[in-house]
Amino acid sequence: MASVLCGVIVLGVAKWPEIQFELGYAYEIGNFHGWSPGFTQDYRKAAHWLARAAKENHPRAQYKLGILHAQGWGVPRNGNRAVEWFTRSARNGYGPACYHLGWMYHKGDGVPRDDGRAIRLLEQAASQGMAAAHLALGRFYERGEGVSVDAVQALKWYALAVHFARSRPGLFDNAAFAERALAAFDALTARMDHSSAEQGRMLTPSKVVLVQVRPRHHFNSIS
Repeated sequence: MASVLCGVIVLGVAKWPEIQFELGYAYEIGNFHGWSPGFTQDYRKAAHWLARAAKENHPRAQYKLGILHAQGWGVPRNGNRAVEWFTRSARNGYGPACYHLGWMYHKGDGVPRDDGRAIRLLEQAASQGMAAAHLALGRFYERGEGVSVDAVQALKWYALAVHFARSRPGLFDNAAFAERALAAFDALTARMDHSSAEQGRMLTPSKVVLVQVRPRHHFNSIS
């Protein structure tokens, strides 16, 4: 039954990018939405279907294909191809791609280091409610990594990380960052001088007033 169903999917609707992505993802993880018969893990098949969807401009497929190229899973390991697919996904606004590529530019990992681009990409991911991106931006402002040290800005980003980890735990795996975000917020609050702490008091995670976080520049505008 499983093999028949797989055949129907492949023959009937394999031209649809969303189905192509679903097939690729199923072969990557070894199950189809928790249903494993007919979908043993096979990175070569995953790469095949993800590539078809990625070429049709499917952002998540582009990101996943970048991961396969970066790791050498089902395809030859190729950092340049990984960056190419991460970039295409980020230009389509996919949050995890923006986050991943932002860290790459921050570290100079496979791309020239570019702190301005890193910040813009992470802001784009943060605007979608990604706690990991909020946490990264908080760290940058707290430590002065690519930006001027600004404890109040850092506290704002940490507060947003805590908020989204609590309010949207299932989004972008936010729940995994809840403890780390709260620890960063509390530690910075304890170190701030009195005047800065007063400015930051309104940003306590339980009282944070959310304003849509908008990136200063969309990645599409960056050559």
